[in-house]
Amino acid sequence: MENTGLKNQRPWRACALSVGLILLLGLGGTGLAIPAANPTSAHPTTQHRDFYEVILSPGSLRGNPFFDHHATMEFTRPDGSRATVDAFYDGQNLWRARAYCDQTGIWQWRSRSETPALDNRTGQFDVLDSNLPGKLRKHPADPFQFARDDGSWFLHIGDTGYRFVVASEPHWQAYIDQAAQAGFTKIRTWFAQSRSTVEALTTKDRSELALDYWQEIDRRLRYALEQHPAVVFQLIPYAEDTAELKRYAAGDPMAQLIGRAAQARWSAFPNVYWSVSNDREIVEKGPLSGRKISRDTIDRIARDFAHREAWGTLLTNHQARFSGYAFVDAPWSDIITLEDLDQVGGAVILKYRTIGSDPIVNDEDRYELYRNAGNRRYFFRRLMWSSLLSGGHATYGGLRTYEAWDGGPTRGVRGYFDANRDGTLYQGAHDFRHIHGFFDEAGLTMVGLEPDDAFVGDRPLRAKCARNDATILIYLANPTGDRPETDNPAAGHPSVSIDLPAGRFQVRWYQPRTGEWSDGEPLTGGEKQKLTAPALDKSFGGDWVLLLQKTVSPPKVK
Repeated sequence: MENTGLKNQRPWRACALSVGLILLLGLGGTGLAIPAANPTSAHPTTQHRDFYEVILSPGSLRGNPFFDHHATMEFTRPDGSRATVDAFYDGQNLWRARAYCDQTGIWQWRSRSETPALDNRTGQFDVLDSNLPGKLRKHPADPFQFARDDGSWFLHIGDTGYRFVVASEPHWQAYIDQAAQAGFTKIRTWFAQSRSTVEALTTKDRSELALDYWQEIDRRLRYALEQHPAVVFQLIPYAEDTAELKRYAAGDPMAQLIGRAAQARWSAFPNVYWSVSNDREIVEKGPLSGRKISRDTIDRIARDFAHREAWGTLLTNHQARFSGYAFVDAPWSDIITLEDLDQVGGAVILKYRTIGSDPIVNDEDRYELYRNAGNRRYFFRRLMWSSLLSGGHATYGGLRTYEAWDGGPTRGVRGYFDANRDGTLYQGAHDFRHIHGFFDEAGLTMVGLEPDDAFVGDRPLRAKCARNDATILIYLANPTGDRPETDNPAAGHPSVSIDLPAGRFQVRWYQPRTGEWSDGEPLTGGEKQKLTAPALDKSFGGDWVLLLQKTVSPPKVK
């Protein structure tokens, strides 16, 4: 049977019958712009940079389907390259296997299994052009930046929505709809239904996966993929479950199946990447108490993920606050993930740029409701801009999404704007949409811009700079003091003194709280210049973004 996707669904139809085996073909299909069906194709179709699903139905089999039967699927791309993935059991005598469709043209697939009813089944499908963005990657022109598979620069604006996929959360849809509206492009989410443990993924006797729970995760990720394909999810399969991580290292079959099954289900999704665990204290040796976990354990799990990974899905790990990142040189690690505090000067990002060569994400800092800053809106706006100009990326935190929704305003996942309307949040993420507006309207990305705080006086709590030969980008934080947790934007109009390089420069000021542009007088470089932010009104100063771009002089007329 064929599933034409989430937006353009049509009735399923039988494709093949063979000795009691029904082959069902399914598509991911977000249907963003290009229709999923091609009337001229002799094969089932899907879209470029979407996922495709093959479903095998072998009839009733004896034994435990999670441990007594195993099948893999080999996908052959149009260029002849191959990718092999695990098939996963999904109830009702169905096995599924998914491909990330990274090439257009005719694909072929073949199943392999020691179970005859699952073995040596074949088929084809056609991948058509689309404008879907595809998977998150390291940018080919700048190792510290992200790109999507369509070549577009990825502006990372993170949010922590731990329980978005948890079945007991009733407001998940409003959460993701409003997160996208607010400008978030990356969501941190885990599989833990309890405070931080993943026991809901299995039956109580740990003999089977709790498929209803897994299928609900699937439903929510597919909803997000259809409705908000620009948003990427950092999936944290083991959450903060130290005991499950230890069981994995001890060889527990169910602990290991959790990782393998999660990867089989979702690595082909274009809107995900992996973080093995969250907020663990990584230790080389010694007793393991509390949140401590052996570095070797995380390394082993991550190496297993990397070994199975067929689609290049990015992989990282998250560890305890102030403890840095223990896996900078690990072959499997794609992202340097940090948890720190008050990084509005970008010091920890700048540090890791000197010792690593991957994108650097400060994935937890302050939250609006935990270790909150006095001026939430200014703090998070400042954190995002300063992280970008440090050559890295940052993440916001709002509600207590690590705790289950209980009918009150502060716990669980809820819509960001809903929480602001009832006074629970304090507009901490209200200006993130203006970050999008700046880069979109300026036609600019951070690719190739090098951090250079010395250029603006080497006072990173007050001024940040990133630049190249043609573009100078400056963020003037203009704080009232030197304590990020209590700072407010100062009323005075900030200024900056710079040794402007030779050339003619266009001057543009951007107000990051309102999204307003102000054009300054063009400047000729070659000497020290002092530039002062425009006065929108007598009482308003605040923080500003200054963009200087070298212009090309018109040819002289002879």
